[in-house]
Amino acid sequence: MHLPPQPADALPPWWKGWRGIAALVLALALIAGGLWFLWPVKEDTSCAADQPGLHWDGTGPQRECVGITDEKAFAFDPRLKGITDRIAQENRRVRAQWENPASGKSRLPYVKVGVLMPMTESDTSALPLAEIRTSLEGAFIAQCRANACPELSTTSSTGIQGKTPLIQLVLAHEGRNETHWKPVVRQLADLVDDEHPLVAVTGMGVSIPETQAAATELSRLKIPAIGAVLTATDLDSPRLFKVSPSNVDYAKALRRYLDHSPLAGHRGYLVFDSRDDNYVKTMRKAFDDEFSDYIGRRRASFVGTTGHNPAGIPRLFYNAVNNICLTKAQVIFYAGRDRDLADLIRALSTRSQCGHDAPITVMTGATGAFAQGQQVRSLLRDNKITILDVSATSPAQWVRGVHAPSGFKPFHQALRDLQFPDSVMDDGYAIMHHDAVLTAIWATRNVTGQTGKEAPDVQDVYNEITNLHDASTVPAAGGELSFDDASHGWPHNKPVPVIRLPEPLKDPGPPYLVP
Repeated sequence: MHLPPQPADALPPWWKGWRGIAALVLALALIAGGLWFLWPVKEDTSCAADQPGLHWDGTGPQRECVGITDEKAFAFDPRLKGITDRIAQENRRVRAQWENPASGKSRLPYVKVGVLMPMTESDTSALPLAEIRTSLEGAFIAQCRANACPELSTTSSTGIQGKTPLIQLVLAHEGRNETHWKPVVRQLADLVDDEHPLVAVTGMGVSIPETQAAATELSRLKIPAIGAVLTATDLDSPRLFKVSPSNVDYAKALRRYLDHSPLAGHRGYLVFDSRDDNYVKTMRKAFDDEFSDYIGRRRASFVGTTGHNPAGIPRLFYNAVNNICLTKAQVIFYAGRDRDLADLIRALSTRSQCGHDAPITVMTGATGAFAQGQQVRSLLRDNKITILDVSATSPAQWVRGVHAPSGFKPFHQALRDLQFPDSVMDDGYAIMHHDAVLTAIWATRNVTGQTGKEAPDVQDVYNEITNLHDASTVPAAGGELSFDDASHGWPHNKPVPVIRLPEPLKDPGPPYLVP
């Protein structure tokens, strides 16, 4: 029996066979490849091996390796290696006392204090490397005193309430001109909620617009900041404090000196830096306000060398010297950066060519003694030029016991115990950065002493800084400093001594005190 032929089975659709599987795999591969091609790949911006806190920021000439370090030493400049190694070693010692205390010892809690500032230099940067190094050395001395480093003698103790929390220093490099402050401040803010939190930021660089921007952001983040060498009176943020006198205080200290000196009533002349720099702008205003009877309309500008956007040819003092010759001025008020003063002295030493042979006194205000004073000492003597520098520090006087603040002697002993030479104090930056860190530590220890907290938060520390007065005055190396909530962050009782070059004052008299 023959069966009728059956129709053939229909072929399965192509996508159900091996061809479909292959097509699907190919399509998925193409999609994945497209996504990989189009998806943004995060750039690796790390700039130092084994340093996760450091990264490249900026473009072109402004591109720099910036960020934060703590227990792993990193010298942004080889000349800083000695001090950055010591800070990192102390940070590791602090951690060890928490994680692995010696037998029979209790764990010692610790917190972090940031040091935000430039840690490299250029020919036009506001901070020369020598001042960067002494700044870090001063911060380290304060850290060691708080932590009772083994090298210290008992006479170098701080007198701070209690022994904990210990202090780690977080070094925060914001670029040679502070232009990379924003990502670095973000990194510091990320430490606020750590088990061992950041409680304050010190240093803050110098008085330029970038410092104001960083201070404003730190205040927004509720982090207290303590400027070490900030004197510009227009630098103001709700949580910004300073351990230095203001430019207004410098001018008032000079006025007090001038009114009781043989220079009283002599004709004055103002020489000022015209750049957009908070320090020089507010120094000029302070001189104008305090010495209008000396200056009147007698003034000449120049372009300073610091900053990354010079507006003109730097250090041209030709017009200033000609006008000083014409007016026969004998008291010169200098509103400019320290590093340009030597060139003004050189220019003034030629004034006899235009018939001005009378002695001249240059008045200015700075953190320490005129750094280039030795370079121009012979010019000063030979050309009857005197510099009167009202200053935040006067270690040469204080070492001799002349009007030395009560906190200077134990600081000086700690400096020697830690094998630093006395020359570290000359520019004033070690003393002022020590005092900024010490103020943060003083407030932190006061909080723990009153509350028993192992690790205070930034709000507690901010509140306590505003209460550092009367019984809680800070015995800083540069003065017995007081702070409250009504002084726009400036310290009360900060002494402003007078330094004279080339011949020092024989009897400087008691210094002006910031009210």
